[in-house]
This record gives sequence, structure tokens and C-alpha cells, in this order.
Amino acid sequence: MVRSDIVKKVAKETGLTVKDAEKIVDIILESLIEYVEKGSKLELRGFGTFLVKQRAGRIARNLKTNEDFPLPSRKVIHFKSGKELKQLHLQEEK
Repeated sequence: MVRSDIVKKVAKETGLTVKDAEKIVDIILESLIEYVEKGSKLELRGFGTFLVKQRAGRIARNLKTNEDFPLPSRKVIHFKSGKELKQLHLQEEK
């Protein structure tokens, strides 16, 4: 599923025009992005949690030249699926 699929589904389910549904989806996504950029924990019950974690710096290797080079520490977004989402995945495997 891609963004345009979400917009179409919102439009269909709410009876809004695609243009209005697109504005709503954009507002929601921008709000979520702004919240995570602040380094805050974003929890969507039943779906999962987005966290910003600090990844430590390390030494990496260029496989072509076999040279080592430093990778600085950085922040990464981590997603942890919620209980309901995990249960859906486990049910599909059975």
C-alpha cells in the first residue's frame, strides 16, 4: 500500500473528494513526522510505536579497497509493532 492508496480509501470511506482526503492524509502524516523529529515517542495503539534511538559510531570497511573509515553516531527511527499487529502476523503463519 502506498500513500495514494490511503488517500483513495479515505475518500471512499468518508465520501470526501480525493483532493480533500489528500489534504487530511497530508496533515496527519506531517503531524506524525513533526512529532518524531522532536525525538518524542509516538505510540499508535493497536499498530505500534515509533522511537528515535541513538546509534553509536563505529568503524566500517570499504569492501572494494579494504580501507577502514569512521561512521559517526546518528539518530535512527525505530519501529516496534504493537500487540495487535503482532497477533495478526502470527495468525497468518498458522
